[in-house]
Amino acid sequence: MNLRWDYPECGETAEPDVEAVIKEINGYDVATGKPVSTFDELRGDGSTACGCWIYSGIYKDGVNQARRRDPGDLSAEGGFVSPEWAWAWPANRRILYNRASADPEGRPWSERKRYVWWDEQEERWTGYDVPDFPARKRPDYRAPSDAHGMDAISGSDPFIMMGDGRGWLYSPSGLLDGPVPTYYEPLESPTANLLYPKVDGNPAAIRWRRPENPYHAVGDPRFPLVATTFRLTEHHTAGGMSRTVPWLVELQPEMFAEIDPQLAADRGIEDGGWMTIVTERAEIEARAKVTDRIRPVRVDGRLIHQVALPWHWGYSGLSRGDSANELVSLSGDPNVSIQDDKAFTCDVRAGRRQGPSTARLAGVALDGHRVRPNQDDPVAENPHEASR
Repeated sequence: MNLRWDYPECGETAEPDVEAVIKEINGYDVATGKPVSTFDELRGDGSTACGCWIYSGIYKDGVNQARRRDPGDLSAEGGFVSPEWAWAWPANRRILYNRASADPEGRPWSERKRYVWWDEQEERWTGYDVPDFPARKRPDYRAPSDAHGMDAISGSDPFIMMGDGRGWLYSPSGLLDGPVPTYYEPLESPTANLLYPKVDGNPAAIRWRRPENPYHAVGDPRFPLVATTFRLTEHHTAGGMSRTVPWLVELQPEMFAEIDPQLAADRGIEDGGWMTIVTERAEIEARAKVTDRIRPVRVDGRLIHQVALPWHWGYSGLSRGDSANELVSLSGDPNVSIQDDKAFTCDVRAGRRQGPSTARLAGVALDGHRVRPNQDDPVAENPHEASR
């Protein structure tokens, strides 16, 4: 409602000045315009402004800290961390809760691997990283029983985001599937849960039971394989941006699936040839990468083959292809509702898919007309679009 967009503009296309935007995100003193150095300097009285507190310090001293490229002396003591290489949130810390690298007295657990420790002469925490702990809080400080906020965290309690400063294995509140860690199979699995034979997937997981979102039963013989998705080094985020960059498209020109040689031989799938991956929700096609990098695993006496799918393709960009996301079920983690289908069951066959990528619609009437293979499907009609 009150958006302000008064950044200087640059170039023929009048793009906003990036460093001006970074300054706004970093935060600054309203009266002077001076950038803050850390989120500790932010105030709730209107005297400071900040676009996002976790990035406070990215424009410290009026310098774009993220542009730094000093690797440091990797041969020196502490050379395993490079605080002058770019910038890490929050506060340029490279390891969160790094106070835990020292013992309760503030001494490194290992001198050879020391990282953050208490300096008695300087009376502060120091080391090779920005301490993730109040800099002046002594290791021997003990919080009184009536303390509040950070005063309730003792000097020997490194996990400052927890109410008691401890790392938790037991969660007495806050988790819908707590209180202790345990093991569940994914919502879709070819095998039963050996730890809890009567409970397979997480019973508290969110399931959206809708006709277009069926779930595979445990051990469904139609879907004997395990699918898993992964990220490509040559792409970033979800791939929608990368597929518009020609040199990245050249590095990763087509959607593919990785399978092991035994599965490929059993299904008649050739390396570099087309294969179809099927769930009850959809089917997609991909180029086959037959490789020993992905191997079958033996679970409860059974050999389970895996199918690895990059999740960077879609219907737009210079390199278009079927999306792995069409195969997965809609499900959610019970605590934060995040998508919960890193692994699911599927089947594969040689050749290209025979209709639209949505399997449940293949060959079924749409608006009174039967779907013909590859109808209105520019990807299938021109599979070499990416090479242009």
